[in-house]
Amino acid sequence: MVEKAIFIRESIDLLQSYMMKSLQKHSEERGVTIPQARVIGEVFAHKKISIKHLSQNLKMTQSTVSDIVERLTSKGLLVKTPNPNDKRSVEISLSNELSKGINEDITDIANKSLGDVLSLLNPNEQEIVEEGMRLLVSAVKEKMETEGMDNHEFFDVLYFQEKTK
Repeated sequence: MVEKAIFIRESIDLLQSYMMKSLQKHSEERGVTIPQARVIGEVFAHKKISIKHLSQNLKMTQSTVSDIVERLTSKGLLVKTPNPNDKRSVEISLSNELSKGINEDITDIANKSLGDVLSLLNPNEQEIVEEGMRLLVSAVKEKMETEGMDNHEFFDVLYFQEKTK
């Protein structure tokens, strides 16, 4: 069972890496560097985040992250606001302009990237992949419910199941 779990985890890591590389490629085509895209992605994931936490999450120095944030702020992509809980720090968030389009862009890019991969499989193989994902997501949902985890932080499993039926 452990070997299967390792294979699945490594497969998910590979898929996630592929998706990130697709997003990075798309970002570069729009004039945003890979480190800038990583910062934007991390801010997007957290809604509001400090330079310190960005640095820790991205495994970059605070000065590097601070420089990237400054460049993205001057481009109008990020906004810095005083942290209400700590007047010595600021919270980084997406600008209104960027936040309006980023959800659709990320979804479109992700869907196209996975669609391109799925097109390499025949229709029967595509069905097998879809059914396997449905089973895995269903098991994850069940495990989360038995352990009292809130699945809203991760994704809406019902939405996933309804969209794939």
